[in-house]
Amino acid sequence: MKNLQYLKRRIKTSNSVSKIAKAIEMISVSKIHKSQEIVKRYGLYANKVKDIVYRVIFNRSLYNENCEYKRLVYIISPDRGLVGNLIMNLIKKVNSYLKSNDYVIIIGRKIMKDIIKYGHNVLMSFDMPTVLPKYTEIGTMINIANKFFITKKVNKICMIYTKFINVFVQKSVIEEIFSVKSSEFKSTVNYIFEPNFQFILQNLLPFYLNVGFYNALVNAYTSEQAARMIAMKTAKDNANDILIYLTNIYNKSRQEKITNEILDLVNGQEF
Repeated sequence: MKNLQYLKRRIKTSNSVSKIAKAIEMISVSKIHKSQEIVKRYGLYANKVKDIVYRVIFNRSLYNENCEYKRLVYIISPDRGLVGNLIMNLIKKVNSYLKSNDYVIIIGRKIMKDIIKYGHNVLMSFDMPTVLPKYTEIGTMINIANKFFITKKVNKICMIYTKFINVFVQKSVIEEIFSVKSSEFKSTVNYIFEPNFQFILQNLLPFYLNVGFYNALVNAYTSEQAARMIAMKTAKDNANDILIYLTNIYNKSRQEKITNEILDLVNGQEF
């Protein structure tokens, strides 16, 4: 009897896990349908903006290329778990890249403990949006990058995030939003700047940084939803498999118990 009660509790637990995983999976499905098309279209736009910036300032190094780089690094991670190995892959990428003198800005709480544990210089942190982020909402996140770069406190701005390849593949990447060196792009056009190059630079760079950052943010958001959808589908399928297995055992045990009771009853009547 105790064994049957134990099996009933296990069956109930497996059924609850299956329902919860299915609910989370459906939420992620609804979110990813909205965001993956934006990732595709905005990625093309971001690449075009990058191409324009490289063409404009290809032959004008803003810093001495032989000097030591002072970097500002954005790390974009989920706020919540249930995303399979996405966070672990991101942590590996971060640990392989960060240096002790880097400035760090964190978006998403899941990676915060690891960054603090290794003593990195965290300037500030933000929560990762739980809905598809809008371009107009990134101002406070990117303002410090604009200020640091324009005032030459840093000469390299990087993003470490999870890039959305497709629903089944997401890849942790390191992307240098800036700086641009003359060796990275070649052009034969001799541009004339009006009123001057510095004026163009001060207006173009903040826009370029905003576009690059938003592209990384929507990629990270979409990757999170895709990873959670796959993880929850796997959890749901596993829970259903366990549910079927436990139900079969329960039914066999129950039939065996009934058969034994009938045998006991028949044996008692014979005596």
